[in-house]
Amino acid sequence: MAGAGSHEDRFVTGVEISVFSHATEDEDKVERALRNMIPQEVSNIKVDMRRLRGYYNDPITIMTASIRRRKGATETFLATMRALSTLDRYRLIEEIEERVDKAGNLYLRLDKQRALGGVEVLNEVDPVRIIFRFQVPHGADPVSFIRSSIDAVVGESEESTAHNG
Repeated sequence: MAGAGSHEDRFVTGVEISVFSHATEDEDKVERALRNMIPQEVSNIKVDMRRLRGYYNDPITIMTASIRRRKGATETFLATMRALSTLDRYRLIEEIEERVDKAGNLYLRLDKQRALGGVEVLNEVDPVRIIFRFQVPHGADPVSFIRSSIDAVVGESEESTAHNG
């Protein structure tokens, strides 16, 4: 595996995954969609639930899972990048300026319905939201650093596909 033991195991410092469950949705299914975004190797992640009222007084539940250990956070990032289609990974790289803030956070929105089936697809409507927090080296541009981190995973995935195909 390319880069094993290098920056790969420590560059993501945290992950926050959140999703809204609307009154018309089955909360268990929405929670399963959220949990499908967490790799099996990352265990014991608690999902916090906040119950709110919407604009029309309809019940809405916000579900949030936080991964604070670097190893688990990096595993989640790698699993997410590997699960995205080639097209979505390139779209992510193309849109990187709009998805990264100055603090080094990468923002993704994935299709909630597809997530229920364990499939990760970029989608802006009624999404599962994921924030990856990166440890950007001092003085480095967050956008460039995160782009290179995604490129490394994309390149690694394409290499393994070529070798296994």
